Amino acid sequence: MALFFKVLTKIDVERTLSLPDGCLKALPESQVSHGKELQVMDDVGILWNFRCVIRAGVVPKLNIVSGWTQFVRIKQLCSGDSVLLYRDDDTLTGARYKIEVSRSHEN
Repeated sequence: MALFFKVLTKIDVERTLSLPDGCLKALPESQVSHGKELQVMDDVGILWNFRCVIRAGVVPKLNIVSGWTQFVRIKQLCSGDSVLLYRDDDTLTGARYKIEVSRSHEN
């Protein structure tokens, strides 16, 4: 089940990934409360630990602040590339979160 798709901005690749509205509701509260880690597997099977922070405001926003810049650097992501985060439900192991990267044609 797709949780979000986002075309990355300059801020996303340089600092933190700000997730689209509605993403907060799609993830379990225990996974995204302040300082909690969200484990996400990439397309080659590497498990990434992203630390999530909920930014307060009129509309609370979910930001991935820790682990994200390392992911960006290793994957050599640029502004204009996109990411897809989805939940893969496995009857044996339970729900797992996965991330896929798509390159912009300009990069």
